[in-house]
Amino acid sequence: VAEVTGLQRRDPLWAVETYDGDLLAKAVIVAGGSTLRRLGVPGEEELHGAGVSYCATCDGAFFRDKEVMVVGGGDSAMEEATFLTRFCPKVTIVHRREGLRASQIMGQRARDNPRIAWKLNHTVTGWLGAEGDFRGARLRSTADDSEEDFTCEGAFIAIGHKPITSFLGGQLETDASGYLLWKQHSMTSVKGVFAAGDVVDTRYRQAVTAAGMGCMAAIDAERWLEAQ
Repeated sequence: VAEVTGLQRRDPLWAVETYDGDLLAKAVIVAGGSTLRRLGVPGEEELHGAGVSYCATCDGAFFRDKEVMVVGGGDSAMEEATFLTRFCPKVTIVHRREGLRASQIMGQRARDNPRIAWKLNHTVTGWLGAEGDFRGARLRSTADDSEEDFTCEGAFIAIGHKPITSFLGGQLETDASGYLLWKQHSMTSVKGVFAAGDVVDTRYRQAVTAAGMGCMAAIDAERWLEAQ
């Protein structure tokens, strides 16, 4: 096992660059996964796991009977907030704009939920509290730049995922968010390079779907090698 730092073409092979040396291969499957996007505001690292979470299905039950906030305006944020109302009496959605990025059905479902409150046109500029003592967030209005302290007992960040593809150096075609694009079955824009899992998947992001895509990429790579 070695951390991959780059991918370079060395005809007729590919060099998978790692800290422990290069690995040479005729075909490569990129399956580096993705990471959760963070706000990157003061206090986030210290309070991660102690009031600040990135997964409602993982941590929601720990906030039973507590008031929490969800940061984000997409489908993921609406889904997280709706899920949290199973445990929490009040869930406030904080989003930097008036309009949501979420689909109409997901947005309406959240708006119709009596346990969900809204703090639109606001961004989080910092977290309040010390490690083990989460107290809320410092919010800034995007309308007039005024600031306020928002008190709650937990926060969930739902602003999307970031695929781990930067190490590829732009050699493979991606969408605007950096996700690799399949061109022929699971093959990317470069022949001999295949992709699977969260570096491609913008919708499901589940272990079972990633495993299935890995199987597809392995079969496609084998058949491609046989044809060479």
